[in-house]
Amino acid sequence: MSGDLLLVNGVIRTMDRGRPTASAVAIRQGRIVAVGDDAEARAALPAGVETIDLGGRTATPGLNDAHAHPMGVGFALLDLDLAPERNAAIPDLLEHVRRAAAERPRGTWIVGRGYDQALLTERRHPTRADLDAVAPDHPVLLLRMCHHIGAANSLALARAGITAATPDPDGGRIDRDPHGEPTGVVREEALTIVQECLPEPSEDDLMAAIAAGGRDFLANGVTSSVEAGIREPKELRAYQRLREADALPIRTYLMMMLDEMLGAMTDLGIRTGFGDDRLRIGPAKLFSDGSIGGQTARLRRPYVGSADNVGLWMMDPAELKAKVRRAHRAGFQVGIHAIGDAAVELVLDAYAEAQTADPRPNPRHRIEHCSIIDDGLLARIAALGVVPIPGTSFLRHFRDVYIENLGEERIAQSYGMRSFERFGIVAAASSDAPVVPTSAVAGLQTMVARHDRFGRPVNPAEAVSLEDALRAYTVNGAYASFEESIKGTLRPGMLGDVTVFETDLFALDPNDLAAVAVDYAIIAGDIAHARV
Repeated sequence: MSGDLLLVNGVIRTMDRGRPTASAVAIRQGRIVAVGDDAEARAALPAGVETIDLGGRTATPGLNDAHAHPMGVGFALLDLDLAPERNAAIPDLLEHVRRAAAERPRGTWIVGRGYDQALLTERRHPTRADLDAVAPDHPVLLLRMCHHIGAANSLALARAGITAATPDPDGGRIDRDPHGEPTGVVREEALTIVQECLPEPSEDDLMAAIAAGGRDFLANGVTSSVEAGIREPKELRAYQRLREADALPIRTYLMMMLDEMLGAMTDLGIRTGFGDDRLRIGPAKLFSDGSIGGQTARLRRPYVGSADNVGLWMMDPAELKAKVRRAHRAGFQVGIHAIGDAAVELVLDAYAEAQTADPRPNPRHRIEHCSIIDDGLLARIAALGVVPIPGTSFLRHFRDVYIENLGEERIAQSYGMRSFERFGIVAAASSDAPVVPTSAVAGLQTMVARHDRFGRPVNPAEAVSLEDALRAYTVNGAYASFEESIKGTLRPGMLGDVTVFETDLFALDPNDLAAVAVDYAIIAGDIAHARV
């Protein structure tokens, strides 16, 4: 691990407006020392340094996923894979559960992730009756792709103490049949009640999950990510132990759950920015609403076919505003999950009020997902300098349920990178994995082509150029974490993080981008991933 590396003969997109293209990059002791033609780069390094001949392949700054859950990605690799690509109907999901029940001791949990009821043949969620039929002696929890809804069997509901007499928790919902009995489908805080019954992972388990998740990101060209939700000290310790052992796979910006972590961190004087270029404390995080798929994102107008349902607040708006003021005053960047337009509006109100009460230069508060928007909200985002973090491949995976629940008119500007550009807003690309796969090229394709995974269009007027899509995954991601001075562009002095694709991206039909593999992920001049 010398940190010295030469890349030549490539199609290099530097994201540096001063020199946007080059054929070679020289990295010395982990930092870029030259960007230009092959001769310029060779002259900046000693003879015999390790060299990669790109052979016309595209190289970019290391990709940055601005909102994901690397720890969750690692744990998801151990759970049942319920992805729509491999499971067309409820019997397919149940077969996974049946096999797991046959292999595991009675009473142990079975967890699966990734189904989408909108893409199942039955177009409904699995129920506890479905799950009881194949696993009556194991508690079972299947998570929808969004991770805001779950389907639990009777034993899992019993472990959680959920019965017909259990009221809906604040910020959550228990689906019920006509007799008032729980169907097994639990939403938001009701899902949390079930999840709290799962076995607690050890610190070593957390470390293993972070490492596994990080390797999955590297294979997809992602060299930096946000861990979008540290809830307890042992999770922070797991990250710190990996950092101390020089075993943290990717650079990580840690979002700290405000309710659980802010008090202790404020008492110690820790705030956003504490750490180093490998591991850094990021925003204080809150949830304002839920998801479109669960009909729990908070909207200005009701969901299609649900005249009385405008979604849920995850907490009272006045309480959210007070928490934002507290975190803002403590020097934290704040990142709030807000998907519905009413939620986005509330978050903007909270940020404006916090800044008025305690002015701070350039706090760069964030809106995680920032899904249902219009020009009025965009103008406010721009005026406040707020950074949206759209899920850039969400429409690839969730188009059907978005249209089913909202109609095409209301999702026209969802994850609309062109709209963000029109207003001069810096929007950083994200996956929210394991909600969707870690694939950054899927995000690139969705931004450039505005198609779902079946090739069906989703308001192509919001499409952007490949150059701008890459900017969202590099420069903008660095900006969202106050790190644009050290990463996000390839120019002398910057960190030597590079992603190398298997081909020249700019020679492809945009509809083919999602199939492109990553040949190398390079961090500080060392090859962290090589496709064999």
